[in-house]
Amino acid sequence: MKKIQDMNIQKMFSDVVYKRGLKYYNRDLVSNLIYDRNFNIWSAVVKGTDDYFVEINMADEEKGSMDVSCNCPAFDTFGPCKHIAAVMIEISNSRIDNPVKMSRDYSTTDWLMNSIASLTEYEPASEITLQKIPLQIDYYCRWEYEKNLLLELKVGETRPLVVKNVKDFLEDLFAGNEHYFTKTFTYNPEIHYIESQDWEILETLYAILNNEKVYFDRAIHRFSDTPDRSVIIPPLTAKDLLRKLSERDFTVKTADGEFKDIMVTEGELPFYFDLAETDSGELSLKMGDINSITYFKHYGLLFAEGSFYFPEKEQLPIIEQITMAASNNKQLPVSNEKKDDFISQVVPSLKKIGDVHISESVSNEIIQLPLKAKLYLELQDSQIAGKLSYHYGSHEIDPFNGREQVDDAIIIRDVKKEQQIMNLIEHANFHYNGRELYIETDEESLYDFLFKVMPVLDKYLELYMTDEIRKFFIEQQPSPSTSVQLESSSNLLDIGFNIDGINDEEINQVLGAVMEKKRYYRLKDGAFLSLEGEAFDSMKQLFDDLDVNQGDLQDGNVQMPVYRGTQVDELIDMPKQYDPAFRELLSQLQSPEEQVYPLPDNLNADLRNYQLTGYQWFKSLSHYHLGGILADDMGLGKTLQSIAYILSEPGDSPHLIVAPSSVLYNWKNEFEKFAPDLQVTIMTGTPAERAEMIDEKRDMDVWITSYATLRQDIEHYQEMSFQTLILDEAQYIKNYATKTSRAIRQLKAGRRFALSGTPIENSINELWAIFQVILPGLMPSQRKFKQLENDKIASMTRPFILRRVKQDVLKELPEKIESVHVSELTKDQKDLYVGYWRELQQEAAQSMKESGFQQNRMKILAGLTRLRQICCHPSVFVENYQGESGKLNQLMETVENAAANGKRMLIFSQFTSMHEIIIGQLEELGIDYFYLHGKTGSEERVKMSERFNEGEKSVFLVSLKAGGTGLNLTGADTVILYDLWWNPAVEDQATGRAHRFGQKNVVQVIRLITEGTIEEKIYELQQKKRELIDEVIQPGESMLSSLSEEDVRELLSL
Repeated sequence: MKKIQDMNIQKMFSDVVYKRGLKYYNRDLVSNLIYDRNFNIWSAVVKGTDDYFVEINMADEEKGSMDVSCNCPAFDTFGPCKHIAAVMIEISNSRIDNPVKMSRDYSTTDWLMNSIASLTEYEPASEITLQKIPLQIDYYCRWEYEKNLLLELKVGETRPLVVKNVKDFLEDLFAGNEHYFTKTFTYNPEIHYIESQDWEILETLYAILNNEKVYFDRAIHRFSDTPDRSVIIPPLTAKDLLRKLSERDFTVKTADGEFKDIMVTEGELPFYFDLAETDSGELSLKMGDINSITYFKHYGLLFAEGSFYFPEKEQLPIIEQITMAASNNKQLPVSNEKKDDFISQVVPSLKKIGDVHISESVSNEIIQLPLKAKLYLELQDSQIAGKLSYHYGSHEIDPFNGREQVDDAIIIRDVKKEQQIMNLIEHANFHYNGRELYIETDEESLYDFLFKVMPVLDKYLELYMTDEIRKFFIEQQPSPSTSVQLESSSNLLDIGFNIDGINDEEINQVLGAVMEKKRYYRLKDGAFLSLEGEAFDSMKQLFDDLDVNQGDLQDGNVQMPVYRGTQVDELIDMPKQYDPAFRELLSQLQSPEEQVYPLPDNLNADLRNYQLTGYQWFKSLSHYHLGGILADDMGLGKTLQSIAYILSEPGDSPHLIVAPSSVLYNWKNEFEKFAPDLQVTIMTGTPAERAEMIDEKRDMDVWITSYATLRQDIEHYQEMSFQTLILDEAQYIKNYATKTSRAIRQLKAGRRFALSGTPIENSINELWAIFQVILPGLMPSQRKFKQLENDKIASMTRPFILRRVKQDVLKELPEKIESVHVSELTKDQKDLYVGYWRELQQEAAQSMKESGFQQNRMKILAGLTRLRQICCHPSVFVENYQGESGKLNQLMETVENAAANGKRMLIFSQFTSMHEIIIGQLEELGIDYFYLHGKTGSEERVKMSERFNEGEKSVFLVSLKAGGTGLNLTGADTVILYDLWWNPAVEDQATGRAHRFGQKNVVQVIRLITEGTIEEKIYELQQKKRELIDEVIQPGESMLSSLSEEDVRELLSL
């Protein structure tokens, strides 16, 4: 610790403060010196006029700084004071090399009690009270030629003496020192006291002197024989200081004498003006006794006859001009030619600062009438010429040459309005050639003048124009409107764009100008049609949003696919007219729950209300040859709703269902259960056998195939035309560029529907890819799509996405309770984890620095996977690992407790080698289990599910990806997610296997997370991604993409 003893204290203070601190130290006025070792703080009490508490905080001494404080008035104003100096000198001279920690609490309390007690007012005992002598202070204000206010003091007991050096006096005063005046008088703080009002004034003067260099260089502004006896009052403090001085013995010295009883006012100013007519008929302005008024420009104040005046801010410019004008003349003559201007401009300003008396003869000549401005316009070759005139009753004024004085009338002109008009004339690019105003006009400038400038001018003056100019205007500016018809024969929308008064010959050209975002269109007769304003802006936006160009127009009409119907309705923001067929389309797309398509009689199921709405949605879209995405939450019966729709659509060609291979037989079983009348086949077998089936099974009602099989067989489907295409788990085609997606797009189908509880797993582009299959043409190009706002995408897709979540539609569905169970790494695990963590951090940071994230993405993700595997159990990839796993121990304890309480469990893990470890533990405990993995056949999956749901065995161990879709495992009431997946949607699919329609028990979902590891950060990342689907289906505020460089940096704390 650098001790205060080692510091050069003298350099830390000014000479004056240090000397006074040394004086206090020598007088032994420092007491209660205490050091707190815990906080490295010194404290002490210094006796002065009062007891002052000083604290010196050395906590930041290593950074070369310390904090000091004192509760004396000087510290508040000027900073480090003599009391602090005294304490530091006391510390430096103390013999405490290693001060012992002392309890600061009691000493501080004692000091506070003494200080508070000293503030308590007691009635003095007259027989023992030492009566102090009041100090009389007189204040004198004067100014010199540059009009800086100077303040001087006289101080004494009965006969005040001149303070020859104000700064020295004030320094002694605030230091508590004596100050010598003469042999007969010395100020002594022990015997003299100063009243509180004087203290306030003296404190202000002391602050002014200490900061004087901020305002003035005193050598420039002082020339007196005794420069130190005065203080220059700065403008910033003048008003407050003069108010305080006016309540004391305050004298103002001027060239005209001395004034006492000084007043400070913000009220009426001391100006008086008299306007009269001379014998010659001119006007004369007398300005009272204006030379007795002193104006202090820098202060913004006046002095007159013993009073200081503080005018309002807007009065100051007028005062400055008047005082300058009056410096040479007390009386100003006004010529006849200037009467109007003087009365209109000068007199109103004079009234703002004082009284103005106008003689009766002048008043009788004044006319005050409203201004009428007139502008006459005519066309001259390539110019518009104008004549501007001002009219006050019968009096006409040329604004450029004034008015001809034909009588004695004095017109009070509306100067403000005249100036506004002249500003408008200048802004309109009018020029004056000495005779008239004119504007050079090309077509663009002419349009601007007619439609921008003239409407503004019309508010301020009367416009007159020749017929040549009037022909540029359409009598009534037309407004656009639209009409929409649904052509049932073509299933196309016919959108008509109409503009009142525009004939069929020009409508396409006008609409083309709108598309090109032109400001106007010049009609064949020469008139301008303005294309600006809200109505035309809405039309421009409509063309942009619908991607309509001029080539699409025919006689003002454009045809669009029917799937644009709701989009067109939302985008049209102008008068519109719809035919009944289009209104019916909107009703069906916007309110499917209100439709009344009958259910098939041979459907072997009772649909819930939300499922009935889903069926109506299918039928409404199908009616108009449209498709969509059924995005219901997992377990709400997307399969059943699809079967009901297919059953209602008999036809000559089959319906095609494409699904993951793991759920093909599940679909077939559901058809047999709910629609046994339909003939259903699964396209399975060798490629040759499937090719034969494609030729022979064309009379079947429903074909079911997998994505992988379809991709291989796509050439055999080229000649097929399906009634309906249904894509189950449509996230399989979320990548537009894959072979599977390309194969699906080659299929011919009358209607196309996608089923997916997670149409967006990572990126909004996945939604675009799905719509490219089910409704090609609805979305713009991928490049434009990426530029769309989320709410725009939501508006575009809303009629074609139906999404319901469990909590909204299945009120009777048992509760799902989610919890996180946290485990710790064992010592062996932790050693491995920390080693891999550090190695991955270094490698990732170096790799991304050298070649960027994308080039090293897979390598980094592989490293992250290793960290996750160590959390699960190091044996997943570390050979001959002999230690334990904290998470596995926690799992087996949870399984034992759950089994003992009759719970039936689904255990999900994404690592096959982890399954083997868990199986070994289950067998040791004698717990029966089912095990479903990626190689489990489709039929076997269904059988295992049914057996488990019927009560066989208590554990169903399943791969997260293999069991995430197509399983109904409502026999479980506990779901354990052993390890976390990057994408929470995959986990939700897994938990949805148990928490779905048919579940009668409360489902508990347990996530196992290892504390202090990457798993905690993955869990945080999941919470962000969970909001992504709602971003478009239910628009929100943010947008996430797949695992990004930022995510990786956060996971690795880079």
